[in-house]
Amino acid sequence: MGAERTTVAAAAWILLAVLAVDPQGWYPFGPGRWLVVSTGVCALLASTLWARRLTTIPRLQLVMLALVAVFALAATRGLDPRYAWLGTPERHFGVVTWLLLAVAFLVGVNLVRPVGLLWGIGAAGAVVGLSASAEAVGWEPRVFAVDDRLSAMYGSPAYLGAAVAVFLPVAVAVSFDGSLPRRLRQLAGFASPLLVIGVLGSGARAAWLGLAVATAVVGGRRRDALEGRYSKRTLIVAGCTAMAIAAAIIAFSPVGARVGSAFDSDAPGGRGRLDEWRIATNVAGDHLWFGVGPEGYRIAFAEGVDTAYERAHGRTPTPDRAHSAPIDVLLTGGIGALGLWFACVILVGRHVWRALGDERIWLVGAAAALVAHFVGQLVLFPLAEIEPIVWLLAGVVVVHTARPSELFDCTLPRIVAAVPAIAAVIALASGVTDVVADRRAREAVVASSRGDFQEAFDHASSAAALRPDELRLHLLKAEAARTAERGIVVALDAVDNALSISPRDPIVVARRITLLVDRAEATLVPDHADEARAAVAAAISRDPVNADLRVLEGRAARVTGDADAAERAWLIAEDLAPRSPIPPADLALLYLAEGRVDAAGAALARAVRIAPDDPTVQAVRARVEGTR
Repeated sequence: MGAERTTVAAAAWILLAVLAVDPQGWYPFGPGRWLVVSTGVCALLASTLWARRLTTIPRLQLVMLALVAVFALAATRGLDPRYAWLGTPERHFGVVTWLLLAVAFLVGVNLVRPVGLLWGIGAAGAVVGLSASAEAVGWEPRVFAVDDRLSAMYGSPAYLGAAVAVFLPVAVAVSFDGSLPRRLRQLAGFASPLLVIGVLGSGARAAWLGLAVATAVVGGRRRDALEGRYSKRTLIVAGCTAMAIAAAIIAFSPVGARVGSAFDSDAPGGRGRLDEWRIATNVAGDHLWFGVGPEGYRIAFAEGVDTAYERAHGRTPTPDRAHSAPIDVLLTGGIGALGLWFACVILVGRHVWRALGDERIWLVGAAAALVAHFVGQLVLFPLAEIEPIVWLLAGVVVVHTARPSELFDCTLPRIVAAVPAIAAVIALASGVTDVVADRRAREAVVASSRGDFQEAFDHASSAAALRPDELRLHLLKAEAARTAERGIVVALDAVDNALSISPRDPIVVARRITLLVDRAEATLVPDHADEARAAVAAAISRDPVNADLRVLEGRAARVTGDADAAERAWLIAEDLAPRSPIPPADLALLYLAEGRVDAAGAALARAVRIAPDDPTVQAVRARVEGTR
């Protein structure tokens, strides 16, 4: 009875993991969902262990634990020792999350009534499909309006695509499985076409690739069964019809443009993805044995970036992942982690192959979902909000295709359930605190937008005090301190608090240098100018092709009266950021101050060509043209 309750709880957990959106939060799709995911996995393990009888897949699970151990070793040597364990608040992929994946797999192995789990997947698919379809016809709550592509309950088209790649194959299979309850099949049949709308509208090419490969693999694996049930003519007609529908979708919907953009070097995720993989493999080659540690790539990125990448893509957003799970794993834990990760995938893949030939259609769908997910991961990255569901489903597939010799049953004392139960309480308390802090951060942003800057500072300070381990809250407090005219010193204190958490975080380092330069420009105190120049020089020594740092280098040099150094820095910045108007605009002001009117006019012309309506460019233009 206890094991059956765990299955029901797992189904509810999957649905809650989809529904966990906080409209009152600054990051509506982050803290609330992670609260559900992390607490739920720990609680499910506690419930599983409480049943006392435990089934394991020794070979596979030992490999998984070895992978976690390698990541733990990498964390001790990593570039971000603190976040390497818990993960950044944005990504959550530290050692703890890798351990949660192993736990989710163990829970999946021990679910005794998989039909109950299918209810949760069907309901989750229906919710995701309904929200995506509503968004497609133009109706969506403001909190979901985050992209011109469909994002539904996930706040990201890529995340939506990854979720649908898991839910859709299961839903389709369940709807055709006559052995399942009629209402469950109806729910899955309702969800399936809505999920198709969601995955097409998301523009998630990784999901398209995964689903296409999964469809081909299922067709190949079940070829004999299909040929025995349908005539060759029927299969040919069905195949041609499917190809015609796919061609029509590509030709007459936004899908075609999204496919075409894969070959566009300027489009997000286009050929520029090859540049990302090039930089990531460069970094991985320098850290081949132990990696850079979990969450360390955003720091190590500067080691591999070159001028070609900087000119083409810049640093917005700051790269923190490789957009390919194997490369991500290699970066995180080195060659050993990559080998163990592939071993996990291969060992699971053996059971997936068995499941694809099984007579239980729902199991075929679950296996197809795993194929779609892991193929998509080749051009995406691990997602902490979705991976636990995937590995729980993997546990279900493995246990239902395992041979007796591959299983090991044991009986445990119930006291061992206390460990994950305590972990669940800790995750719950941490998650609730995170949600409260995130809501206070949103209150700060709202107060700032209406001009109540003191209230914004108070809310931001409260949020940072609640979760002092979150960098973004300290940066929000620093920004609020500036707008509330609390002084640069207060803002610097907030940024220094962030640096104490992650001393090499590139965003925090750049923000601190910006404040130091601002202070030097405002006070004209020589010591302040020297501190700013020293800070930017140290940052550039680690990241010499960062255009933003070169702009700050020029400003710091200008304060000290070193016009030659300022000119050199801004010329380098202009070369590294050919689509930014800021470096040529700064050069125009420098030349104007030196009386080099023609040079100032030429620099201004370059800025105007890039962004004629930019406020900074307009202000510089007024000053330069006012001297003529």
